[in-house]
Amino acid sequence: MAVTSVDEKTNFTFKIDKTTRDQFDKLCDTIGISMSAAINALVKQAVRDQRMSFSAVDENGFTPEESQELLRRIADVREGRAERHQ
Repeated sequence: MAVTSVDEKTNFTFKIDKTTRDQFDKLCDTIGISMSAAINALVKQAVRDQRMSFSAVDENGFTPEESQELLRRIADVREGRAERHQ
């Protein structure tokens, strides 16, 4: 019978802004897991898959490029540089 050993645990410390930390804590509570368990799962998945998948969209669902274009168009309207189409 083979004996398996549990990997030695280590601490992993990083800085994050308080608002994001609090939001992540609330999300983890909603899902029903600890923040530690969530981070461990994310890290293990990244190691297993040898990649990380992140969505590069803002809180409104826009990519940085789309957000910049939208801001440019808003400025055009405000400064009278936009054409009105019928």
